[in-house]
Amino acid sequence: MKKLFIFGFEGTIVDTSPGILFCFNTTALSMGYSPVPHESLYGVIGIPLEQGFRRLYGMKEDEIEYAVNNYSKLYSMKGEEMLMFYSGVQECLEGLKQNGCKLAIATQQHRKYITNMLTTYPEIGKLFDFVCATDVDTYMNKRDMILQACETLKTPKDEAIVVGDSYVDAEGAREAGVDFAAALYGWGFRSKEEAKRYYCRAYLNSAHEIQTKLSVL
Repeated sequence: MKKLFIFGFEGTIVDTSPGILFCFNTTALSMGYSPVPHESLYGVIGIPLEQGFRRLYGMKEDEIEYAVNNYSKLYSMKGEEMLMFYSGVQECLEGLKQNGCKLAIATQQHRKYITNMLTTYPEIGKLFDFVCATDVDTYMNKRDMILQACETLKTPKDEAIVVGDSYVDAEGAREAGVDFAAALYGWGFRSKEEAKRYYCRAYLNSAHEIQTKLSVL
């Protein structure tokens, strides 16, 4: 059994799509762009905000800084309140901890958001041994975050596995030399066929399968 489970956050642990869509569209509307539908968030949740604004609205480079700042203000006031933990997440994480596993989060979202969310839900936040997120003026790619989690928690790469819902997680795991399990219930992969483009040790159709499918690897 793997000893370290490194999770993406959005699309794997929590569904933040309602708040994210609200903040993206509200910001875009204030800048003269048309809103996008909910399904446009596939492949956008979990990537840096700058990339999200470019992909969703085709924003120009000189507009990005304003858009990110406005989004951040909106998210802290309203967006954070809209998140929902996926059904089964808490039970599966508790089961892994009871089996002696270490748990980590590796996300390119800003640390203050992740900290606020985990503090608001301490029954889940306390389960994680390490959180690697983006700090102000500091950017880390997913590979480096995964390796930092392994190093900090003193776990060899072959005893760790990354659980994520997008190609960013999959590529980060591959580059880090760590196994990967695809969360098909999130906002990254649209289907199992899409996830099969990457080497996956397991495919998770719901958060309930995190422990049952991964505990036998």
